[in-house]
Amino acid sequence: MRKRTAFLIYSSFILILVIIFPMRGIVALVDDKDKMRINSIEGFWWKGSLEGVALEERSLGNIKINFSPISLIKRKFAFNLDVKGPELNLKGMFGFKANGNIFIENTNLTINPRFKAQSGKAVFQNISNIRANIKSLYFNDKKCINADGTGTGEMIDVFGLLSQKLQINLALDCKDDLFEISFQSNPNNVLEGEVVIKPNLEFNLEARSKRLSNKIIEATKLNFKKEPSFKISGRLDEL
Repeated sequence: MRKRTAFLIYSSFILILVIIFPMRGIVALVDDKDKMRINSIEGFWWKGSLEGVALEERSLGNIKINFSPISLIKRKFAFNLDVKGPELNLKGMFGFKANGNIFIENTNLTINPRFKAQSGKAVFQNISNIRANIKSLYFNDKKCINADGTGTGEMIDVFGLLSQKLQINLALDCKDDLFEISFQSNPNNVLEGEVVIKPNLEFNLEARSKRLSNKIIEATKLNFKKEPSFKISGRLDEL
């Protein structure tokens, strides 16, 4: 009887500690390199809010997180996420399954990235926007498992090589265990390509343009055996 009582007291103590664990503690665990700046943090790990969040030089805005208890029935540990900021608006669900796989589901996002130009003073200008619907994205630290989603975007060609404003269509998929975002312009002969993202956040982007290739061939009189492409690689967390 004493052992059972002691066990119940100990279990209740641990449960209380888990329930009242603050959101500030979660942030400290996630941001162990102090890359985030946050004006205020309120709530607990299961329901909390962060205001004035900035990552490096990027302002993310305000973030609300709310645990979904019903997800436990599906053997998931899911959170409803709501992000509102000057460059990013996101609303959806994320979490992990019992087998450790991470997922993002039923998520809508709008991205309006801005760049900084030096011309006597700092000027922020919209260079593109992306709207996407992620129906499902499952992955772990080794591979992309499943991806389903679409999106649209608008790019501003500051060099005047393609078009002043270019509409693009996006599609999400997993290929060869890697997360791939394919894009194609409308009209479809202007720009197309893929962005392949590894689990460690390394990415490779390859873009092709039949219109630009024709201009190069016409100007140089060269006959390419393969359509020229533009390639970029790096890390997402360093952009």
